[in-house]
Amino acid sequence: MTRLLLALAAVGLGSAAGFAQAVKRSDLKPGLIFTAADAAGPATATVRLEPAVAIQLKAGETPHPRMTSGDTLTWAGYVQVITPGKYTFSASLLGKLDVTIDGKSVLTGEVKGDDAKPLTGPVIELEPGIRPFVATLTRTGPAVRVELNWEGPGFVREPVPYFFFGHTLAQRPANFATGIQKDHGRMLFEEMACVKCHQAGPKTANLAKSFAERTGPNLSEIGKRAYPGWIDAWLADPAKLRPNTAMPKMFTADEKGTAERFAVASYLTALGGPLPKYEPKTVPTNPERQSIARGEKLYLTAGCATCHGPNLTSVPVKGKNDDPDLDKPPVNPADTFHSFGAATGPQSNYLLMHVGSKSRPESLAKFLEDPLATNPHGRMPKMMLSGAEALDIARFVCRVTDDKIPHALPPAPKVDPATLVDDATAKTLTGKKPADQWTAAGQAIFAAKGCANCHAMKPEVKPVATAPKLDALTAAAGKGCVGDTPDAAKVPVYTLAADQKAALNTFLKTELGGAGSPSPVFAARASLKRLNCLNCHAREGEGGIDDALANKMKQLENAQNADDVQPPKLSGVGAKLRTTWMTDVLLNAGRARPWMTLRMPQYGPGNVGHLPAALPALEGTVTDDAIGKAEFTQDKVTNGRLLAGKNGHGCISCHDISGVQGGGTRGPDLATTNKRVRFEWYERWMHQPQRMIPGTRMPQILINGQSLLKTVYNGDGAKQIEALWAYFSLGPGLPLPVGIEPAKGRVITVTDRPEVLRTFMPDGAGAKAIAVGYPGNVSLSFDAAQTRISYAWSGNFLDATPVWDGRGGQPAKLLGSKFLLPPDGPTWVLGGDTSPDFDKLAKDPAYGAGTPDGVMYQGPRAVRFEGYGLDGKGQPQFQYVVTPDDGKTLLTVTDTPHPAAGAIANGVSRTFTLDVPSGQSAWLNAGTSAKAIRALWPDGEPPSGAALSADKTKLVLPQEGDKVLVLMAVGAPADAKWIVTKTRAYLRVPGGKANFTVTTWVLPKDDDNLIKALK
Repeated sequence: MTRLLLALAAVGLGSAAGFAQAVKRSDLKPGLIFTAADAAGPATATVRLEPAVAIQLKAGETPHPRMTSGDTLTWAGYVQVITPGKYTFSASLLGKLDVTIDGKSVLTGEVKGDDAKPLTGPVIELEPGIRPFVATLTRTGPAVRVELNWEGPGFVREPVPYFFFGHTLAQRPANFATGIQKDHGRMLFEEMACVKCHQAGPKTANLAKSFAERTGPNLSEIGKRAYPGWIDAWLADPAKLRPNTAMPKMFTADEKGTAERFAVASYLTALGGPLPKYEPKTVPTNPERQSIARGEKLYLTAGCATCHGPNLTSVPVKGKNDDPDLDKPPVNPADTFHSFGAATGPQSNYLLMHVGSKSRPESLAKFLEDPLATNPHGRMPKMMLSGAEALDIARFVCRVTDDKIPHALPPAPKVDPATLVDDATAKTLTGKKPADQWTAAGQAIFAAKGCANCHAMKPEVKPVATAPKLDALTAAAGKGCVGDTPDAAKVPVYTLAADQKAALNTFLKTELGGAGSPSPVFAARASLKRLNCLNCHAREGEGGIDDALANKMKQLENAQNADDVQPPKLSGVGAKLRTTWMTDVLLNAGRARPWMTLRMPQYGPGNVGHLPAALPALEGTVTDDAIGKAEFTQDKVTNGRLLAGKNGHGCISCHDISGVQGGGTRGPDLATTNKRVRFEWYERWMHQPQRMIPGTRMPQILINGQSLLKTVYNGDGAKQIEALWAYFSLGPGLPLPVGIEPAKGRVITVTDRPEVLRTFMPDGAGAKAIAVGYPGNVSLSFDAAQTRISYAWSGNFLDATPVWDGRGGQPAKLLGSKFLLPPDGPTWVLGGDTSPDFDKLAKDPAYGAGTPDGVMYQGPRAVRFEGYGLDGKGQPQFQYVVTPDDGKTLLTVTDTPHPAAGAIANGVSRTFTLDVPSGQSAWLNAGTSAKAIRALWPDGEPPSGAALSADKTKLVLPQEGDKVLVLMAVGAPADAKWIVTKTRAYLRVPGGKANFTVTTWVLPKDDDNLIKALK
């Protein structure tokens, strides 16, 4: 409840003191009581807590796998009204909805069909108080959906936040605790992988399909990862070595069990082993000490400690605050949204214990680089560690050992291995060496005990089906492995507390007849618990990194990133993030804050592939693959660029933009805004960031919809919001706003004249690179060997620290993001009527390409750089000649690049002065395209197949993603023509003298209105 009160206070909603009400705020528990019932009645109902009135169920889906339909859904409790005034409730609705406060309807209606539609209630007056609240949703068709919103005094329309809802203990129905116990039992049943042994029968086939997949690690090469002695100790009692393990004890402690365990340990050790013992030096070498120190820092800051604890072998201690309750997880499972009955609430820890007694750093490091390769359905995620980072962490955690766990196997028992296996296997042992007998016996015992039911193995060991079928377990509840005294000689022995056994047995007695219906909303809630998402993220007031660990992480971060080490809150994440971005984050390591040391775990598609669709369903919204409200006009983009800069709202003061770092605490890159978030969420965020995330560093720039900045759109907040969105939607490569500050270091600053520097440049800029920085935040690198522009970037110029400091000789650092990558090969080639093969020439040393193994090229030169001069504005004029194979005829070129100043796009213009030999043609390597090239004429599309007049035509070359190049030539000779193939554009200039300009615009968005606005 403390979390609820603090959330209310944080958004400035005041105190409830003096309210005339029957229910006190101290009486409230978080959330609403959610009840779902099938048409058949409450016998197939489900009851749980929900933070909001929201759900989406498609045809065939139900609120819980135990249900057959879920026809009537009810949310009941209280709503806290803090500020008196006029309120309006609304909803995205499919189905029939009735919402009451104090028994009076505030929103009612019905939407039929296939898609949800908006429903808005009347304006009502609400006085402060804690008021009874009930929302009932009835399924009237195959699908149903609701997302309840409100708007009121001082805030715009929003989903009703969780901290305004609550309920009392008296409102909980009689079956409330039993429902939680059933869900706890189901979670345990899934995590213990019970269905791997208890296979489904006819009655439970559908139910079994609804269980989450759970496997143990692949043991094909376990001998390379674990010491023989540890394997033996692990088999003796897994819970003793890992208190949180799901692995049961499979062997008795008597003579036979000890011999069986030795046999299986011998077999597993032979699979790639034995692993040589790691013998750390008494005094580690300096590199080892540095590696361990880096590993400790990474262990704490990358996220390992949030699940494994900062102390490796002991449960982490929560931090201390002015309010001690804030640091305690909700210990009562019934009072949490995400606990599923676990005594630790939504968070849990998996202690590492004595890792150094299990493995050596090199072996552990290989596992840490990609745990999913060993176990795709395990609970250890890939943490995006480089090989060096994985080794650093492995060295750190492998320092902890247990002297009671020997490295080697114990002496072989004085038992004949043949007595441990069946007669057929015993015959195969005859004549083998003793060690081989133990190994072969171990393989047979491994198979007979059903170890392959959970563990994959090569050579393959087939699963066995000796346990009772799932259909029969209702009658078996309270017996076998969930009995009071399970026998390891007959069944797996799990380390289960009394409440866990009770939950499992309740599940077995009552739930095995469940329908097993698809239930994405239930699966989403379960995944947040199962994968420990709330160990890092907070959601609806639960979870998050505790203060003690967060303070340690801040101390280890650099000053720039230490302001906030917490990851984003997950409250409302399904309605916030675009589905494509959520998929990218969960499955492709997409990151909004790539500079944070804290990593986003990658659990793999088998564990989280359902979440991009399930989380929106949990929050009553739909998956979103459209940008929404992305109307582009030059006016909007221009004003959005102004608003983002230092003369506007100063977004660049904190946020990165198009890869250029902001000036203060770093916020996500604004050029990825519409790639990441939905417009509706962004719009609400711009109106009321403090209300959405109390304590956020995002300032309030709108008051009652009006901007504090009156110079743009006369302060109209809605228009400014759309202008910023349109500008951000240009994406990476957008023209940077005014006020981007250079980074610290040996920075080459551009003032009112270009800066020219011959230096080492990164990213294949060529051995003879010339860097040019222009006023206006555009720079380029010219390759004098190939007479081409290697790339252009927006932002500041160069940090020469790597070139000059220390031993030097390293490439300079670009202080911006690349927006233009011209095609490979020389800029100009002399030829006839047929376009040259620029792809071939790009690899030809005669045209400046490098040679294999650095061998000096001694042949003829087809291009020759002759230096550069500066024009009256300080712009470099590159001079070079091009000669064909005969080496006699010369094309002379003066190439003067300069930035193309545009409000909606970045560009580079090049003024060429040519002297083309008579009877020949000069061919400009203008650009390549990822898709079909199109041309824009003043009067529409040009004639099909025509050679296009250079002065009349804009060529549009689509690039990967949504970016386009737009080519324009001004002042070219009348007989100069654009020549277009499927994926390449050339400009052909016939013999004679010429002076003209070619501009390559890079527009981050393929939009004809924006293209037409380019001049």
